Amino acid sequence: SPPFPGESMGREQEVKVPVSVKVIPTPERSMRILWDDYHNIQYPPHYVPIDDLSYRGEILDWNGDHPHTNFHPVFNFLTDNGFFVEILSSSMTCFNASNYGTLVLCDTEGEFHKEEITKLHSDVTEKGLGLLVLAEWYSRARMRKLRFFDDNTRSIWTPIVGGSNVPGLNRLLSPFGVSFTEQVVTGNLALRGLKVDVRSGTSIATFPAHSNIFDLTNGNQEPVLGMASVGEGNILVFGDTSPFDTNVDGRLLPDIFLDFVMYTSRISDPTWYDSSNTRDSPFEGTEPASKELGLDSFTLGLLKRPLKCFRNGPLMNDNSKAGARPTDPLIPNGTARVTRKEKASEATAGSMDAAQPGEIAINTNSQNEANMMVFEEDEDIAAAPRVKYNFKTRVVDSRGNSGIFRIYFQRQISVVIFVFVCIALVLIWKSIKGSRRSKVRATKNRYARLRQIV
Repeated sequence: SPPFPGESMGREQEVKVPVSVKVIPTPERSMRILWDDYHNIQYPPHYVPIDDLSYRGEILDWNGDHPHTNFHPVFNFLTDNGFFVEILSSSMTCFNASNYGTLVLCDTEGEFHKEEITKLHSDVTEKGLGLLVLAEWYSRARMRKLRFFDDNTRSIWTPIVGGSNVPGLNRLLSPFGVSFTEQVVTGNLALRGLKVDVRSGTSIATFPAHSNIFDLTNGNQEPVLGMASVGEGNILVFGDTSPFDTNVDGRLLPDIFLDFVMYTSRISDPTWYDSSNTRDSPFEGTEPASKELGLDSFTLGLLKRPLKCFRNGPLMNDNSKAGARPTDPLIPNGTARVTRKEKASEATAGSMDAAQPGEIAINTNSQNEANMMVFEEDEDIAAAPRVKYNFKTRVVDSRGNSGIFRIYFQRQISVVIFVFVCIALVLIWKSIKGSRRSKVRATKNRYARLRQIV
């Protein structure tokens, strides 16, 4: 904590919290699901529109798109059926595909790096990783209609992406021969008597051979569901998230999501799956959304997160020796990068090591070095326009008083001085006015006396 009045050194406190956890054997690979949350971008800070365009009560996608928030019915249903769901909060280069049965990409708005595209293709085709992709609508025409004037910032807001980043997904899935269109489709999907609502979704443009494709039963009968075996792994893509999202006022179908996962993890085929309808040739439908969209420096600067493994990444504790840092995917030859933040955390590691087994030691020492963040710059956004900001640092003196207090008292003193000056001006004006009145009265009295004498 900051120094108390009369002290020059900060205070340190150590808190020990006893914790007991239940440890189970590592689950089978097919029962482990990795949910990608790193490529989900919400409001705030950017204008990401809502997934259901028919809903008029809200236009911003701010509920997280996370298994613990608006997709929690799916999370609960999966865990109730014996699956183990883990959250990927780092880039896709930060997990070992041989440990998981399915990777879930649900309503992704972010952009993907070339390293992620290459690794994902290798994980699916060579290591047998299942891939489940749930996309959303994308239409530049609809995005232009969603522009509005924000009263707070006094500016016009334009969506940076649609319900999901379909051009980015097309770039990611292009090695598999999978792509989505720029159409917004709505309708019903019949899976052997089971009705699945599709509300403001997207349709499939291309799909590989030896696959099954399911079309909507109404409208133009656009294809919205595709299933295929690519190499050693299975791929399933669906053009909408409405049946699994609590934000949408509709029927939730977590059991359909379970069927998807059972297929991608190679556990069993869904009851509504018919292998006799497998297509031998690749599917080519409506023209896909251009893969060149969203590659300008401004959009990439908003949608492309660093290619980095954070401390909660699966590889941070996977097959790494005690005290050794995992390799950073950004560094050639696997050289580990040590940031100033890591150096500062190592300086406070002594109190953490002093904790007994079964206890967690929390060091609350405040250090400026530990609060620094290191941002990585990607080569694709190096040409982005630079905006310079002037940040004023808060200087804390030996008594713990920051510049905010000095500014506050300066304003109070200036107000008091301004009031005194105003009072003085009023008094001077009254005295001048009073002297003028007295002179006028004296002149009038003289004239009156002269009239009396005459």
